[in-house]
Amino acid sequence: MNETQNHDISKSFREKNSSKFLDPCQKESLNSMECLDRNNYDKGKCKDLFILYRECKKSWKNVENCEEKGNIINSLTFVKST
Repeated sequence: MNETQNHDISKSFREKNSSKFLDPCQKESLNSMECLDRNNYDKGKCKDLFILYRECKKSWKNVENCEEKGNIINSLTFVKST
């Protein structure tokens, strides 16, 4: 994941309010589904987008867990850089 992607994900987390009805990884989800549509459901061609989606979900789950415990975190600390 490059610096721009880290910033975009971090910005998404900061701008969205926590809600059980809001998916902060909606963009990643839509991108992976659109990739499947474009590539006749060949999952191998969309592997990178699936990884981005999984990383987003992991990061968001980490935020939810910290919020439940009352921990204050910096939005940049849970974005994994590769």
